[in-house]
Order: sequence, then C-alpha cells, then structure tokens
Amino acid sequence: MTDNWMDNFNRFLGANPSVLKVSDDLQLTSELILLVRMMFADGELKEQEKEVFKRLCISTFGIEEKDIPEVIQYLKDFGYETSSWDAAAMFAELPIERKRTLLVHMLEIAKSDDELHRNEVELIRRTAQNLGLTADDITNEITLARNS
Repeated sequence: MTDNWMDNFNRFLGANPSVLKVSDDLQLTSELILLVRMMFADGELKEQEKEVFKRLCISTFGIEEKDIPEVIQYLKDFGYETSSWDAAAMFAELPIERKRTLLVHMLEIAKSDDELHRNEVELIRRTAQNLGLTADDITNEITLARNS
C-alpha cells in the first residue's frame, strides 16, 4: 500500500517509480544494460527478444509494463558510457547462482528467436569470463537454454 502511494506521489512529481528503482540499484541497471545489449547483439531487434525482455522486466524485476519505455530511455541515457565489462563487473562479488541467473536471462533473450547468433554467444562468453565462470558453466547454460 505504501509503495503504491509513493509510486503515485512520484508520478505526480514527474518521477517514474520504475526508473527511480533502476537508478537506485546499480546491479539491476547493469543487468538491464546487458540484456538490452543482448537484444541487439545479432544486429537486429526482433519482436521475440522484446517480449522476453518485457516479461523479465515485469516478472523478475518488478517493473511495470507501462514504465518499460522510460526505463529503456534511462538505460540509453545512462548506459551509453557503460561497457559490457563494466556492467558485468557489478556482479563480480555476487554468489555464483546470481551470476548464473544473469547468464540464463541473457540466454533467454538470445534463444528467443530460435537461433543463437555468433555475436550473442560471444557476448555471453565475454560476460561469463568477466564473472569468473568457466567454459563448463557457459556450456551447461547454453545446453540448458537450447533444451528449454
């Protein structure tokens, strides 16, 4: 109830509560930046990739559907200077399960069009390497993604 009241108050003041949520959480911002980069890794933005991103925003990150365009604009404004390495570095000290969850989210977007493009695999590989995950970790995640 308090969150709803606060969300309405923030909207009244012109602030988007989902954008505020993202801007206050560097790990969330970093993950969203990596997911947006994954959507464009194969050189084209496909509807299936947008749908998976939207579903993750709503169900996993608690971002309201109506706020997603403003969140993406925030990421565009904020993330243009953030490299994939910088974004992945935000996960360096997190437990391996959280790192794997990030890879799973990236893989969900990559496989949403039923094709793992070479550039998508490379972004996943570099991200995993930056997270300190092994080739076996990546292979396991890719195998799971292909089989789901």
